[in-house]
Amino acid sequence: MRLFALLLALFLGLSSKSFAQNEEDHTLENDSLYNTAKDFSITAFPIAFFLPETGLAFGALGISIFNIGEKEKWRKSQVGIGLAYTLKNQILVFVPYELYFNDKWKTQGELGFYRYFYNYYGIGIDSPASNLEIYGANFPRIINTVSYRLTDEVFVGIRNKIDVFEIPTTGEVLSNDNPLGIEGGTVSTIGLSISYDSRDNIFYPSKGNFTELILEHGSAYSFSDFTFTGVSLIARKFVPIKKQHIIGLNLFTGTQFGNVPFFNYYFFAGRGYNDRRFIDRNNTLAQIEYRYPIYKRLTGVAFTSISTFSSTYLGQFNESWKPAFGIGLRFQLTKKEKSNLRLDFAKGVEDVQFYITIGEAF
Repeated sequence: MRLFALLLALFLGLSSKSFAQNEEDHTLENDSLYNTAKDFSITAFPIAFFLPETGLAFGALGISIFNIGEKEKWRKSQVGIGLAYTLKNQILVFVPYELYFNDKWKTQGELGFYRYFYNYYGIGIDSPASNLEIYGANFPRIINTVSYRLTDEVFVGIRNKIDVFEIPTTGEVLSNDNPLGIEGGTVSTIGLSISYDSRDNIFYPSKGNFTELILEHGSAYSFSDFTFTGVSLIARKFVPIKKQHIIGLNLFTGTQFGNVPFFNYYFFAGRGYNDRRFIDRNNTLAQIEYRYPIYKRLTGVAFTSISTFSSTYLGQFNESWKPAFGIGLRFQLTKKEKSNLRLDFAKGVEDVQFYITIGEAF
């Protein structure tokens, strides 16, 4: 969902200071010198934007950054809130949070409510662009992961996700396809998250790796209307080739099996194609990006990607792969924090897409 990605990127841009200053472990030699009040801040600002799927929209974003307890934690905690209304009568409310307790435990997630419209082209990598239609979706959302820090880079956590979908409007193509979930329903999963993170900066890494494996299952035991299992893997690597010249690699692969509702299918999340241009229960996406300096705070990128979808995991390798490529500019918003304003032009096999937001594509 492009709009949610935009709002979340703005939220992350606001919160970059809290992360950038606390990337590594640290303890104070004298806890009595620590002032909790100095680690509390609130920031808020209005927003306005235009997207084809929303029309003109406006709202507000805010974030509170703080330290839990009387001793300084290894990272600051934060709670944000985003509100948006579009002239197409769409409503988005979301509250992302990330809370750190001592040097071992953290919990992060999102509370939200969305009244939105999604693109639907059909299911699979061969769905024609001419199928495009819009369907409505209303849903509250709860996502929460409680993680334990095994080492400086390794986390293990329990993850829970709940979406309660109502689909008030459908088009002819969706009605004719009649996929599981067309009448809405509750998706509630519980699973395991295992991650490794050695990046030097989480917003604009110049070196290091990030890998996350997520296993999740939904059934009547987790209060889900659908019984299914999902396994997904994200693997990213950042390689400096010389000063301020960086190669970034990104791989996503995931599979779902069982009675998966169509609104929970993987969808195209790269650049160069319309939002949800392709969906299915199995997806693989590979991206490579070259980042290079231009002048002072201005940097450039060149990127390419390939992606495919299938009803079975192994079937992906017999399907066509959709390529995309593009160029972009980045402007560093502050010298201290590495949060960038991002401008990208991307070309897929169908048309050119334009993106402007805060934060990197990966």
